[in-house]
Amino acid sequence: MRTRYLTLGISLFMLTSLVSHAAAETRRLKCTIAGTFTDGVETNIDTNGDNRSATLDQGAFKCNGTSGIYQAEAEWIPQPTVTTCPNVPSMREFHIVDQTQGQGRSVSTDSKTGDQTFSQITSGTFCLDTATGDYTTTTTGIYRGGTGKSTGATGTYTLQAAGSYLMFGFKDGIFGGFGQFTGTVDSTVTFPNGKGD
Repeated sequence: MRTRYLTLGISLFMLTSLVSHAAAETRRLKCTIAGTFTDGVETNIDTNGDNRSATLDQGAFKCNGTSGIYQAEAEWIPQPTVTTCPNVPSMREFHIVDQTQGQGRSVSTDSKTGDQTFSQITSGTFCLDTATGDYTTTTTGIYRGGTGKSTGATGTYTLQAAGSYLMFGFKDGIFGGFGQFTGTVDSTVTFPNGKGD
């Protein structure tokens, strides 16, 4: 599988509308997620000038009695060598380090209230086995406020996910694909003024 133009997105969204049901000012949450992604879609989000657009993810989350949907974009940067991922001949490694070396943002919407929460990846590793199309990813990130009860929300999260490409191909030398993933998110969220249900 040729992956030169691959910009994988599993920014994964980092669940956040979950904040709308917080009972206290600070709450620890464990969530499950599932979603799909699309590569090769021209989003015109290219923060580092490599002519690769960010990818798009969408899916659903459920955690601690709240649930909703999310949408996200991520710009993964290919690494010249495999240092963190399993060292097999068909493995490719991608990172998000900071705004100059990849990036990811997401919006989650609570299905009950419609409140939205915003998040940002601060670091991440994406491991893709080009022989099988299977991958794993680990990201960490921060919450950056939102709307309604999520206004001013702050905190951190860690996401672990695994998935696979269901279909992929090339057009004019540019890689594109569609796939799925599932995973878990562990987070600590703080609400200003102790907002929450």
